[in-house]
Amino acid sequence: MLLSVLFIQACSSDDDGMEEVIEPVVMDVEVGGPDEPYSVYVNLREASQTKVGRDSWDLGFYSGADDYRVVLNPGAYIMAQALESNDLSAVSSQDTIGMSEKMDQFSIFNAVIQNPPPQWLEESTFWIDNSNGDISETAIEEVSSTDAENQVYIVNRGWSVNESPRGWMKIRVLRSGGGYELQYAELDSEEYQTAQISKDSDYNFTFFNFDSGIVSVEPPKDEWQLCFSSGLSLFNFRGFVVPYGFRDYVFHNRYGVEVAEVLYEDESVDILAEYESFDVSDLNTIDFNPEISTIGSGWRSVGNPQTGGETGVRSDRFYVIQDADGIHYKLLFAGMLNETGERGYPSVLFERITL
Repeated sequence: MLLSVLFIQACSSDDDGMEEVIEPVVMDVEVGGPDEPYSVYVNLREASQTKVGRDSWDLGFYSGADDYRVVLNPGAYIMAQALESNDLSAVSSQDTIGMSEKMDQFSIFNAVIQNPPPQWLEESTFWIDNSNGDISETAIEEVSSTDAENQVYIVNRGWSVNESPRGWMKIRVLRSGGGYELQYAELDSEEYQTAQISKDSDYNFTFFNFDSGIVSVEPPKDEWQLCFSSGLSLFNFRGFVVPYGFRDYVFHNRYGVEVAEVLYEDESVDILAEYESFDVSDLNTIDFNPEISTIGSGWRSVGNPQTGGETGVRSDRFYVIQDADGIHYKLLFAGMLNETGERGYPSVLFERITL
């Protein structure tokens, strides 16, 4: 409906080298259909998008000057758990007995619906990074400058976009020359490989894939504001906060970007009219949130046989995004389904409201 009301410019990832866009834009975000095989980074300033394989990386090494942190790829449903050992060669699959029945998204889902749920379920919160983006709350603890304090972690690489398991690894991370040294191997290997990973201040993270080494994922940190993807996020499911698999999920750039949700209690509100009337004079009426999951899955609803409801875009809210340079955009989700009702076809309407 929104698309038919407005005449807007449509943009895609083919728009290379674009200048800043001031006029309203409708963008079809190219996550790839129902399986959502891509993570898509959106640059609102240029109305462009960059897509990468959702399972194209395993670990991200933080570039912040004062922090040595490693994040897991939520888009591949990766989890990690520390062992007491700091000797990678001494660890084998014998040290992981029982993990496969716990440290996996499907195992956690099945555990929640058990009656009663198993006691280990509460531990699962610590097997993924906090989805609010707090870099101090990663599954892999901060890399110490004292090598002996850096433990071995068991990593479940999760699931590929074709729904095949990606296997398990053991890793250990040390500081090295202002960056990182990653030690990694398959579980029963007595030898391990190493990779030297530098910090790059132009990017939030340097990304690593166990099969192919350092890979390009995110654009430079000042060239995107939102990312559309699928993957794990912490969620209160039947009274337990656990890693839960989401599709149609949106997070924002941790580098200076904040988001405000403009929410109306009355769902019958004319949200398009409210969106169109919102301008720079209204910015002092809203509160911005730095948590990267501020949009998350809240922009859409999903119907199911148990709870009823319909699958579609929520019609009671829009969002305002403030980028690292203090430029503001208003953004309204315009769709998420194709003509046959399949998910994986998000579209957004957005407009720059400060110069």
